[in-house]
Amino acid sequence: MIVAGEPSGDLHASHVARQLKALCPDITLFGMGGDQMEAASVKLDLHIRDSAVMGFADVITVLPMFLRKQAYLKRRIREEHPDVLLLVDFAEFNMPLAKFARRQGVSVVYYIPPKAWAWRANRARKLAKWANVVAAIFPFEAEFYRNSGANAEFVGHPLVDFAQTPLSAQAARERLHICETADDLEAPVIGLMPGSRRSEIRHILPVMLKAAANIAQVYPKAHWILPLAPGISRDLIAKHQQELCRGWVTQPLQLPSIKIVENQTYQAMRASTLLLVTSGTATLEATCIGAPMIILFCTAAFNWHIIKALTPLNRSGLPNLIAGRDIVPELLQTELTPTALTALALDFLKHPQKRETQREALQAVYAQLGTAGAAERTAELVFLNIRQA
Repeated sequence: MIVAGEPSGDLHASHVARQLKALCPDITLFGMGGDQMEAASVKLDLHIRDSAVMGFADVITVLPMFLRKQAYLKRRIREEHPDVLLLVDFAEFNMPLAKFARRQGVSVVYYIPPKAWAWRANRARKLAKWANVVAAIFPFEAEFYRNSGANAEFVGHPLVDFAQTPLSAQAARERLHICETADDLEAPVIGLMPGSRRSEIRHILPVMLKAAANIAQVYPKAHWILPLAPGISRDLIAKHQQELCRGWVTQPLQLPSIKIVENQTYQAMRASTLLLVTSGTATLEATCIGAPMIILFCTAAFNWHIIKALTPLNRSGLPNLIAGRDIVPELLQTELTPTALTALALDFLKHPQKRETQREALQAVYAQLGTAGAAERTAELVFLNIRQA
């Protein structure tokens, strides 16, 4: 049984599912996931549509649905008694399933475990009791879980396998049909990545667009590109653009032309002189590509107050958390304003050495992500726990 709750977890779980099928073609795979898992021959009892949420306020609104899904999956665990339960990320939903399965005598493998090393360290101690093995994606994460009593194995980060492109920056720009003429060669390319959840788009995209209007006054020949995240439509982006422009009645906001692309995220990252990117998995993808960036985060005020009460962290970006220092500038919550973002972006655009220094630091973070083959190593752990069951 495999349980993933968000698009990124669905993707990573699908890679493991394919490896499981390669190791044992007649294996039965079922559980909760999305289109990627279904394409990898996992029979979905529940689909993850509408499962992706951000923050406590969003969780409260969907809590009844989550509890119903949890109850259903617990019933399936009790009835089917799978040889192994493979849980992928989605900690608040999956940890109770780990506890239930262990009490039912089902082996539990937790792939991409909770970031207990960053906040709420007690989750590591709980998972040490409930999981047969924790498949950690950072070496320091495996050590942290071992120190908490867990059987933890470092399998490497799944992004190492596919967050890459063979294209040079210029080749990526040509592929995306930007900077195609000699006059364009010196013009910066600025990538906008407002997130993969509607709530992120709502809170962060308007600030990005206002800053873009400001930056365009200084760099009128700059190129703007927005790679769509899975589940986010062009119509949603256009809706926010239109609403923003309508709100400026006395002096209409002059937004630059933004090229929206689909299924070309890594090419867009490679093409960009600078990325303005929402905190999350995309920041680690940009790390793999080596794209200079500014990390942004904003959520509902209610969510933010709870986050600040639960964790003393003063940084949210994965590259910074892994490095243990601020190698990428962050604008969090009240710090994220069009004025602040404009000033920071212009500083990076005007000083190439700052971008190069950051790129070198990102390379050091990338080196900590391990080698390719995370899905294969995780699949092997799953089979090892079948034999031990």
